[in-house]
Amino acid sequence: MPNEEKPVQIIADHSLTSPRIYANYVQVSTSPVDCTLTFCDVIGPQNEEDALRMQKTGTLPAPVKVVIAIPNQIVDGLIQALQAQREKQASEGKPANGTTVQ
Repeated sequence: MPNEEKPVQIIADHSLTSPRIYANYVQVSTSPVDCTLTFCDVIGPQNEEDALRMQKTGTLPAPVKVVIAIPNQIVDGLIQALQAQREKQASEGKPANGTTVQ
């Protein structure tokens, strides 16, 4: 009997954890082979000096929390999964938040 390829379902194993990372800003860039998501935590100016620097430069530095590169082959699946979750949230009557994606 020839070896038959069987589909494999990948499941999240919560017993193998890593720390949760919070980000409220994501920057997206692409290359011919992958899509890179750079997640940051924007906290705003912490004092008057920071506020003045931000006003003068027009920039707000945000600490990078994690950079994730995914192969282009799974980008469409990721988009579909995100859209499905967004639709589920909308059907439950939960408002969309104002998280920034760039």
